[in-house]
Amino acid sequence: MMMVIISLISFLPVFFLLVFSGGDVSRALPALVGAVVLSLAFVGMGVAQSVYFNKHWFRFQDILVASPVSALSYALGLAISTLIAAAPALVLSFGILLVSRPVGPLNFLAVVAVSLLMWLAMVFIGYFIGLTTKNTRRANSIPQVLGFLLGFLPPVYYELRVLPAFLQPIAMLVPTTHAAQLAKFYFGMVSLSTAEVLIGWAYMLGFVALMAALTLRKARWVDP
Repeated sequence: MMMVIISLISFLPVFFLLVFSGGDVSRALPALVGAVVLSLAFVGMGVAQSVYFNKHWFRFQDILVASPVSALSYALGLAISTLIAAAPALVLSFGILLVSRPVGPLNFLAVVAVSLLMWLAMVFIGYFIGLTTKNTRRANSIPQVLGFLLGFLPPVYYELRVLPAFLQPIAMLVPTTHAAQLAKFYFGMVSLSTAEVLIGWAYMLGFVALMAALTLRKARWVDP
């Protein structure tokens, strides 16, 4: 059910853009990049619910602590499992993009790399939320709200130039904006200078490092 829900949520904006553009596929293609970014954002932050419920609700983590399972194995298992939920949306989006706008192997690898950085950043945010919240409602609602705020409001499904000039610097503070801009650049949908590309990669790497540091500071495999 999660696969179906994530795919539907990710592709609804693409469908609406295709309908309201009169069937103009070229205008809907950039939104497919948004579908990739939003799918990874949703499943990444969805880790918060697994972390919270396994630790505080089901007490499943207590069983793992008493077993030979390590904290790293548990974390990697939860993280990688999120990619399974996003797989249908990712495969469909990348398939349509590659058929419609073929790119070289290096460009495609760059898109995959920035997508994985986006996913990793969201996974760390999910872990941070799951480890710090003590309330069931917040564990359920915060990832969903953040997913919409990071996926729909910033220029992920639409182009950055559509925003007023005074809002564009604010939008560039959001990690999903950089991920979408870089992916669109490598697919030849937007033009970016070398400096903008380097800034985008530096921002993504720095954001992942920051989220990792915050998460590691809060992470406790065994409660004191």
